[in-house]
Amino acid sequence: MELYKNVHQISSLYGERYLFQYLFVGDRTILVDSGIAATPRNTIFPYMEQIGINPTELGMLVTTHPDTDHQGGNSAIHETAPGALTGCGEADRQMIQDPWRLYQDRYNHLQKDHGIGFGDEPHRDAGDRCRVDIGFSGGERIVVSDTRELEVLHVPGHSSGHLALFDPNQRAAFVSDAVHGHGCPKRDGSIELPVTYFQVDLYLSTLAQLEDLNIEEMHTGHWPSMYGDEVRDFITDSRRTVEILDRRILQALSKARSGLTLDQLINEAREEFPDWPASTRDAAIFPVNGHVERMEARGQIKPIRGIHPVRWESL
Repeated sequence: MELYKNVHQISSLYGERYLFQYLFVGDRTILVDSGIAATPRNTIFPYMEQIGINPTELGMLVTTHPDTDHQGGNSAIHETAPGALTGCGEADRQMIQDPWRLYQDRYNHLQKDHGIGFGDEPHRDAGDRCRVDIGFSGGERIVVSDTRELEVLHVPGHSSGHLALFDPNQRAAFVSDAVHGHGCPKRDGSIELPVTYFQVDLYLSTLAQLEDLNIEEMHTGHWPSMYGDEVRDFITDSRRTVEILDRRILQALSKARSGLTLDQLINEAREEFPDWPASTRDAAIFPVNGHVERMEARGQIKPIRGIHPVRWESL
């Protein structure tokens, strides 16, 4: 659907959650994210044809961050529109170019120490290897037309190089998965995934950065579009979730004589957020590990070495 003049939201489902891509139409056509491997042919290209744009004429694909449901269609885009430039956050380039690196460096990087991983081989939804032409660091501008430029924002936390695009004409931010509230919703509004930020302090800096922009519209990868006070409430909810998790994890460790594993700390987190479903509980390893790493860096806790899986205890 057209969100506002020449800016479109392309919608499909991935499991029970919405999956959104965004299309900016002007002197060049810019696509934000490509979904899973099948999304371009099943959803993106038909939508483009419906509004009178030949998919072969796509000018640029911006991948906001490394995840199967945001980069999986990159190779299909490149096959159909080989002249389109592909860009992403420079810090995420290797994982976005190569699904094997995505699984090794992102989905399974905690498996050795903590026994939680997400499959040894990339799922077919992750698509094929596809080069990235441009690495963004934030602060760049992408010209869509004489009347519209998009500001590239570096919004880390969910990944090191996560990008968002800001349209100052509309005060609209296209943030993909940079902000999480207290979990990723299904289409019926219930929670399908826990929050999945990786780096706590960077995530908090992203929330502050977005607040400072005085955004009037926020468009995401999975959450319904938000306007006005809804944007501010979502950012507030996101910050509150960080504070609640931090407090619960530290309290749990302070009471555990023999320390706790990440798996046990996930259980603590789910008691605080009971609407996080059991079917996706393991995804909570990412924010929980992020909190533990920050607490260790601050000298609040320490790891108990020589045992597997690793445990932490309070100092």
